[in-house]
Amino acid sequence: MKFKNHEEIGKKYEMGGGWMSLEEGDNQIRLVSEFEDYGTHFDQIKKRSVICIGKEHCEYCIKGDKPKVQFIGWVIDRKDQQIKLLRIGYKIFTQIGELSKSKEYAFEILPSYDITIRRKGQKLDTTYTVIPARQDIELTEDEKNRILEEIKQPKEIIDQMKAKIAITPEDTEEFGPENEEEL
Repeated sequence: MKFKNHEEIGKKYEMGGGWMSLEEGDNQIRLVSEFEDYGTHFDQIKKRSVICIGKEHCEYCIKGDKPKVQFIGWVIDRKDQQIKLLRIGYKIFTQIGELSKSKEYAFEILPSYDITIRRKGQKLDTTYTVIPARQDIELTEDEKNRILEEIKQPKEIIDQMKAKIAITPEDTEEFGPENEEEL
């Protein structure tokens, strides 16, 4: 799917505030779910990432293309206070993991503080730095209620994305030619 269609995807899967894109500079967030891993491949012809459906069934894996790991989970975007789905790579995931093991910022499942993900650069020349808040920040009652009402387990979302890819050509007839690109 194209990133510019993130709002449509959010509505399609009933995802609260939709997807969050990390902008240049500081992106303050609050992690509100665990993150789930999944693999992606970059399709050179279509010029887009495609979710890996597993080594046995994935045309890219069968051709020898090793998947790149991605993670998705829910966050509160402190810019607009909306609950959004965030996709991150291994480097960001690792930095958050190191915080979870540190003496000052340790946490078991979710941190009790906000974090800032600082993005510098563009495309392949992009770096990300994860910066924890210095103080714990209690979630408001409204935030807690919205989290309970709005989010799905990230694994469910990944399973739905994989199911879309796994549809066979015979199944696409019911969608019509205008929707085949979405599969």
